[in-house]
Amino acid sequence: MTSLLDQLRTLSVVDADTLDVAVAEKFGPFSDCTCNQAIAYGELSKLGPDGKLFNEQLILDSIKTAHWMFSKQSDATLEELAVELMTVALSLRFAPYLTGTFHVQTNPKFAFSTKKTAKNAERIYAHFKQLSPGFDTSRVSIKIPSTYEGLQACRELEAKGINTLATTVFCMEQVVMAVDAGCKYMSPYVNELRVHFDPDFIDEKKAFEVCGEAQRYVEARGANLKLLPASVTTIQEVMELAGAHHLTLAPAMLTELAATPADSYVAAATVGRIFKAPPPLDAQAVKAVKAAEAAVHDEGTWRLLFNRSGKKGRKERRRASWCRR
Repeated sequence: MTSLLDQLRTLSVVDADTLDVAVAEKFGPFSDCTCNQAIAYGELSKLGPDGKLFNEQLILDSIKTAHWMFSKQSDATLEELAVELMTVALSLRFAPYLTGTFHVQTNPKFAFSTKKTAKNAERIYAHFKQLSPGFDTSRVSIKIPSTYEGLQACRELEAKGINTLATTVFCMEQVVMAVDAGCKYMSPYVNELRVHFDPDFIDEKKAFEVCGEAQRYVEARGANLKLLPASVTTIQEVMELAGAHHLTLAPAMLTELAATPADSYVAAATVGRIFKAPPPLDAQAVKAVKAAEAAVHDEGTWRLLFNRSGKKGRKERRRASWCRR
């Protein structure tokens, strides 16, 4: 049986949005692995058959290393170091199941500070070498919220040879800045993150169009950047996005796609809809992109364009997403 997951893999690179090795064993190998603080917390909170924390030893080892590191530097709190080390340790367990990149996110509380975000990213990058001296750090990408400050941190990090992923992207102003900053990856969010925490919430303003416009813009510019749409909630959404450079999927979505025969999929006509025969950009959209390009080195103008972009309520959605991540 050819499943929807099989079909999707012929159209996009499928990545794992999880730190659960059992998922990697079942559905891998994958190219990349993406994670955030919520994913790491969920994995660290899992209980084993004996009722004890499944990753208890990893947690204890990380705390021990954090104490040692804390005694030698003061850029982070002991707790921040411990959480970063735990997340990197969980990521490294995925190494046998990945052929590509490990995407680890900075602390979202630093989203509005370029300096703190850059320092946090450099620490995470260094943790990979600390925990696995022979690890190829060119396979590490740091996920950074796409605030103005976050995108400037991406620019600084890329200049130092550290790969970045601009995450929580909702508008073309962010896309243009991420390309100019040299980011290697970018994640437009199809749904507001609230959909993953509030079972009664339905996002009525899905950002499909931004995904399509972003990938076309990246390719037209010849940028060395891969689009990685995120925050999808249904197989319908996933299959409409088939054709994206990468798609990162949570365990439940991977399971559902693998269990659905491709030849029985009732919405087969919509597969790849977002990237098929796109309508031409109207004059207003072209003007907006050109204005964003002209403002990438003008903070005041870029912020003004950014705050005016998109539909009513998008600004609030962005801020909520940065705070949740």
